[in-house]
Amino acid sequence: MTVMTFTKICSCLLLLLLLVNATRANRKESISYESYRKTGGISYVKLSDGWTNYELTENPDAKHTVVLLHGGTIPLCIWEPQMNALRNAGFRILRYDQYGRGFSDRPDIVYSRDLFARQLKELLDSLKISGPVDLIGPSFGGAISATFASRYPERVNSIIFISPALNVINSNSPLAGPIKIMRNPVIGEFLYKSIIKRKIIERAGSIAPGGKGSPCHSNFINQFTCKGTDRALFSMFKSDAFGDYRELTRITGKYVHNILLIHGKADKEITGEMIEQIKEDLPKCQFVELQKSGHSPGTDATDILNGIIVDYISKVQ
Repeated sequence: MTVMTFTKICSCLLLLLLLVNATRANRKESISYESYRKTGGISYVKLSDGWTNYELTENPDAKHTVVLLHGGTIPLCIWEPQMNALRNAGFRILRYDQYGRGFSDRPDIVYSRDLFARQLKELLDSLKISGPVDLIGPSFGGAISATFASRYPERVNSIIFISPALNVINSNSPLAGPIKIMRNPVIGEFLYKSIIKRKIIERAGSIAPGGKGSPCHSNFINQFTCKGTDRALFSMFKSDAFGDYRELTRITGKYVHNILLIHGKADKEITGEMIEQIKEDLPKCQFVELQKSGHSPGTDATDILNGIIVDYISKVQ
């Protein structure tokens, strides 16, 4: 057997393995959204692009309405470790599933920053929340927060950015490479389904509250049985949703005066260099670095993060 023949055989075997993995990934989507929505969720409202699953804790005496945005993959259950602390602080709390995740709809459209900003605005409008809100945006939720705040600064009282994904695509983040690969028109979707999706699922086990087997981790896994989930996630990674937000960040910093930036020192996804860029774009923000936390301080530094959030929001006017 020649070296060239051996190489071709290895390449064919690798391709076959990838095809098998891709087939397994595709096989999981078996439930229509209409059926999946009936299996769970908290409260639903139909917006212009589809149904949104949300939870609103009413408090008629609350001085602050806190809006919790989740990151790119794990739905609203990611906030479970914060809920009691925020309730006990007397805040009115709104959390919701973004389109394509959790129990919210999977519309067959481009999952762009426009879509996610529109979803947030329409959700607030439908719930008659017209006063300025306090946004908390971790990771990709930070990108949505910046988009919304740059367009509707009068509706934002404060923002807490937690390792925000504002400058991933042109950065030294290990996330930049896979996102660029998924944008390749020839192999992008194939690699998402065969390799990157599996990595996303593995990653969730380390950042979901309670870890693997927890209720939140189960919610995350189960969402992949709903038809349209893969399409939605792949579209989000391909679109400007994971683009460069530096200009929007600067606009946000100009018009929103209460901004707190939090970063876990051990975060390998949003690097220290990226945080320095964000601080340049938000020169008036307050900054807190959590020494023993990574990308998900809500999970690995729960009590510390809860204290910081409650203290900060309680003090802003």
